[in-house]
Amino acid sequence: MEQEKRRRSIGKVDRLPPELKDTVEQMLLTGCTYREIVAFLKENGEEMSQMAVCTYAKKYMATVEMINVAQSNFSLLMDEMNRYPDLDTSEALIRLASHHVMNALTGITEDQMKEVPVEKLIKETNGLIRAAAYKKRIEVQSRESYEAGLEAVKGLVFEAMAKEKPELYRQVNEYLTQKKKEGLEG
Repeated sequence: MEQEKRRRSIGKVDRLPPELKDTVEQMLLTGCTYREIVAFLKENGEEMSQMAVCTYAKKYMATVEMINVAQSNFSLLMDEMNRYPDLDTSEALIRLASHHVMNALTGITEDQMKEVPVEKLIKETNGLIRAAAYKKRIEVQSRESYEAGLEAVKGLVFEAMAKEKPELYRQVNEYLTQKKKEGLEG
């Protein structure tokens, strides 16, 4: 009995042949009335009430809206990534989320703001802060790993240069010493 309650009921529109169901969905997207859809189905040998079409339309249009929002968010994310090619995905996501939070906050009235539990605001703000801090920490770790690797390669190159091309090693060493001295003086 418990398991039967969990099953998703399949509506009459869901049981239509695929080509009719697709046409019904296109009719919904183009703004046809439920009466027009019922008439179309009747012409094609399917009996259905306006209520059945309405029930399906609510679920279908909610799904379409969710897909549109997801596509819009993805488009904004890609625009941000294209605008800043060095930006990684997590930074773009943080920017997108922050943008939505700022839009939500600027569009909210003072009375609506009072209705939002302070704990929820703190939790959401902390989530954004943690995400930004995590990203910064990863950037620092990556930079440190890069610099350590670069130093190791430089050490190997200078060691090989000192053995195989001592004159070149002396010139490079003098050049670097000169630049370092200029940097300290300037």
